[in-house]
Amino acid sequence: MSKQEDAVYIISVAAELSGMHPQTLRIYERRGLIAPFRTPGGTRRYSQADIERLLLIQELTNAGVNLEGVRRIMSLESENARLRNQVSRLRRLLEDSDARFTGDPERRTVIKMGVVTRRNLPDIRRESPLG
Repeated sequence: MSKQEDAVYIISVAAELSGMHPQTLRIYERRGLIAPFRTPGGTRRYSQADIERLLLIQELTNAGVNLEGVRRIMSLESENARLRNQVSRLRRLLEDSDARFTGDPERRTVIKMGVVTRRNLPDIRRESPLG
């Protein structure tokens, strides 16, 4: 689904669902913390992901984090997720390459210049601390 198809809540409903005042949502948008979909007429439409983001902002601000801190935390979380996805993708590509090369995905061996070496790739998959 596209952002447009997911964005179904008008600002008053989004404010109620997140327990915030509509003006607060506008402030967060101006600060770059949230980017609701805009209809051709300019009306803001919020998705469930936007609501969850608003709830995270509320949780962080209630814990004493200022809005710049919230922006930085959310940026780091986004970068962390992007890097985790990239590592997962690279691991899959490496395992696929090894499996094609050796014929056995469990062996994870590589032949480099006639020398067979065994890959010892640590498993770094971890549960997210947020969920």
